[in-house]
Amino acid sequence: MTIDEVLSILERAESEDLDPKSGRLFAYVYETGDENIRKVAEEALLRFAEKNLLDFTVFRSAMFFEKEVVGFAKSLMHGADALGSFTLGGTESIMLAVKAARDFYRKRKGEAEVPEILAPVSIHPAFLKAADYLGLKVVRLPVKDAKADTDAFAEAVSDKTALIALSAPNWPFGTIDPVEEIAEIAVEKNIPLHVDACLGGFILPFFEMLGENLPKFDFRVEGVTSISLDAHKYGYAPKGASVVLFRNAELKKCSMFVDVSSPGYVFVNQAVLSSRPEGPLAAAFAVIKYLGVEGYKNLASKILSARSKIYKGLKKLGFESVGKVESSVLSMANPEIDLMGFVNNMKKLGWQLHLQKGLKNYGIPDNIHLTLSPIHDEVAEEFVEDAAKAVEMKPEVGTKQIYAMAERGDFAEIIKGIEEGRLDSSVIPMLLESIPEDVAVELIKNVVIEWFR
Repeated sequence: MTIDEVLSILERAESEDLDPKSGRLFAYVYETGDENIRKVAEEALLRFAEKNLLDFTVFRSAMFFEKEVVGFAKSLMHGADALGSFTLGGTESIMLAVKAARDFYRKRKGEAEVPEILAPVSIHPAFLKAADYLGLKVVRLPVKDAKADTDAFAEAVSDKTALIALSAPNWPFGTIDPVEEIAEIAVEKNIPLHVDACLGGFILPFFEMLGENLPKFDFRVEGVTSISLDAHKYGYAPKGASVVLFRNAELKKCSMFVDVSSPGYVFVNQAVLSSRPEGPLAAAFAVIKYLGVEGYKNLASKILSARSKIYKGLKKLGFESVGKVESSVLSMANPEIDLMGFVNNMKKLGWQLHLQKGLKNYGIPDNIHLTLSPIHDEVAEEFVEDAAKAVEMKPEVGTKQIYAMAERGDFAEIIKGIEEGRLDSSVIPMLLESIPEDVAVELIKNVVIEWFR
């Protein structure tokens, strides 16, 4: 093929995607609207794309960039003496924290028991994935007011507990778990406590600088032993940029893999992957240097402005937050309308937002989920106007029709509707609520296999 033919294929493929710059997505991308951020990031990404993080003694720029990016993360988390590693994503950061806790547990108590992670039901699935890979068990505990229930942790802690995992904020509700209170339990029992700040680590500190009153969740809290935070979320770096921080060298060492037995070379991995492109690390550094603290504060103020506009607009339409509004996430419920129909109507009007099933045992109703970015300050009024239209529109496909299709076992038609864009993919969790978990997992795997066949 010629270059032009290849570029034509790329253009056709891209035409299937939603525009990440539009401000009409409320997940997956964290758009600022600042073309200079994109320019400096892309320059760094391309310049260092072919360099390999596997051997930082060959590509010494990697060592410089990592120290700088980790150093900035440490300053945000008030961890001057902490140690960290750069990873390609939040799940990888969490996996390293779980590995560190597991190996620390084994050093103290041996390998006879299956170590356990105590976490609220609102914890990110990455902890379940890490436990599945690394041979741990996750004990999921109740939430109260959309936050981890401190009393439940006090009751559940045992000799098997290798790690306590909390969120700042959690993804579903945007609330910050009571880290200070639960950390007291961790200190008393000498158990590591990880704070998943993948979503909040690069935004909550700037909210605090702007005067927002937030609960402490970082290394200022005695008992917090590790934190994950994503530079590719509110650090505004391209995808593939996260950091995991450890309070001390012992935990950092437990997170690493080193092999000195191979005849090839000494094998040293600070992260899960071995060969990794240096581009995302260089891009994260470039964006951090370009923005600086004042740049991040300015973008944070735009998010607070967008949050205020959208929150007030949705409240006028009968929506209420399912938890305390503390972060860049709004999770809003409205029992008076058909939420499935509303989300599909908004999709028709060009907006991409998520529908979340509630946790009825904990008083949390079905809700819509919005992750806000600086770009949303520019489109907030338009979003609220369209939300008002969507509330009044008769949905092409609503809750009753979807559930009727599910009861008939007509999942193929539902999947077809998602593929054709008539239905939003966020209806899937709602449908799987009444199906046994193992059946639901098998169904999803089959669907994915067919999509990629």
